[in-house]
Amino acid sequence: MLDTQILTGALMALAALAGLAIVLAVTLWTAASASRPGQAPRGGTRRDLPPLPQPDVDDTRELVGVR
Repeated sequence: MLDTQILTGALMALAALAGLAIVLAVTLWTAASASRPGQAPRGGTRRDLPPLPQPDVDDTRELVGVR
């Protein structure tokens, strides 16, 4: 009779572990589906472009005229 009780306890523990695994899987699945981003805005997105290069302010070149 003791062996049947051990077997029943082991089967109950296995069923409880399987139930917890299912609950955990469903919880993770719902959390992942709830955090999905929505649709992208119409026209897409544009990254910030790098600034255009500015001329040197301390450029000391002189224009030489031809006579």
